[in-house]
Amino acid sequence: MTAKTLAKVGLVAAILAVTLSWGADHWLNTRAHELINRPVSIEKGVLNSGPFVIEHEESYWFEIELDSSVDDWIGGSCASKNLHEAAWRMYRLDKKEPAKTELWISSQWFYGRQRGFAYEFEPATGKYWLQWDAPGDVSCLNVRHPRLRIWTVADEDEYLNVLSQDACLFFGGLGVVFVMLGRSSWIGKHLAEKPTPRMFPEMELRNVIPWKRREPMPLIKEAPNFGLLYGGILWILMFVFIIERPWPPQGLLVNFRERPAVGVEKSPWTRTVSVYVDGQRRFLVNGQPVLGDQLKARLEQELGKQMVWTVYLEADSHCLYMDVVHAMDTIQGLGAKLVWITPKTREEWKQKSIR
Repeated sequence: MTAKTLAKVGLVAAILAVTLSWGADHWLNTRAHELINRPVSIEKGVLNSGPFVIEHEESYWFEIELDSSVDDWIGGSCASKNLHEAAWRMYRLDKKEPAKTELWISSQWFYGRQRGFAYEFEPATGKYWLQWDAPGDVSCLNVRHPRLRIWTVADEDEYLNVLSQDACLFFGGLGVVFVMLGRSSWIGKHLAEKPTPRMFPEMELRNVIPWKRREPMPLIKEAPNFGLLYGGILWILMFVFIIERPWPPQGLLVNFRERPAVGVEKSPWTRTVSVYVDGQRRFLVNGQPVLGDQLKARLEQELGKQMVWTVYLEADSHCLYMDVVHAMDTIQGLGAKLVWITPKTREEWKQKSIR
């Protein structure tokens, strides 16, 4: 193969690689991996998704997403499982007659995979409609920002895109190498035909400076310096172990031996510091409402009057989880001891007071 042909082949390969790479990215962007992702309102009745189109026969998932809440862990009256245990149905719309529908799958005869509260289904191409029964006792879940999602996992498409991009990168780099080899040999041959201009072309070129040979390098006959060799290895190991060391544990201390005990010492002061997080994103410090950005300053003011820095934290069952975490971080960041009063602990205290 001549130099010019090699350069042409390399140029064509590079252009095709760039074109195929752009086409693979464009193909991945045109794939609809999330069909529906919109907020919904949970009221008594039927929750409709509206019609959505399935263009590719793949595995799809659907669920109603909710913000995290303590009720999901302690089994409160407004837990998300009350909604996900309700009945749902998916209909398939006829292409010729959109008003005509057929029941394609429902919660009563669903035998697919389930991850948490998400359900998997493998539909054929077409138009579908999802209906979800909303009982009247779950309207309290609206404060947790419910969203209806129907999506498909893009792992297979992304895997194919990565393979195509790797192939394009390989052939594109090979084409660039062919172009460089072909052009370099062609340029070298072209320049060799033209003699280099000289000031005195009749004079013969010769080297007038004698070559000086260096003495041969002595063989290594002694052991290497211990400090330089093994000291570097020890420093590398020390650096690795310092980075990989486990971080000290952080969080709340939990006492499993004494269940009714709060786990704090009795304070000689009659007035204590308490923080209550309600369901309207407000923080109550000793009964006085403050904003989230003012919580730290107010706690510093209250703790400055105390000898024992202990803060009792209690949260409403409808509050956001992020607000409780913000209160915990603020209290522990000030160096105070945190005592978390859970709804179950509060109920036990009430029962003891009645007795």
